[in-house]
Amino acid sequence: MARLVEIASRSRTTVEDEEYERRLAICSGCPDLQYGTTCRHCGCLVQVRAKLADSTCPYPYASQWA
Repeated sequence: MARLVEIASRSRTTVEDEEYERRLAICSGCPDLQYGTTCRHCGCLVQVRAKLADSTCPYPYASQWA
């Protein structure tokens, strides 16, 4: 998984490690996280999405990362 995060973030702006960990903690507590890796709302790998600065939480009613 770390390799996928590295590849996805090569040419994109990323968040600091503290923000990344905060986002992952929120995702890990979300009932819509599937298999410990995948967001049910968009199908993304949350470890990749959480690292990218321009990403938002795809929760349908409001971003959980706000």
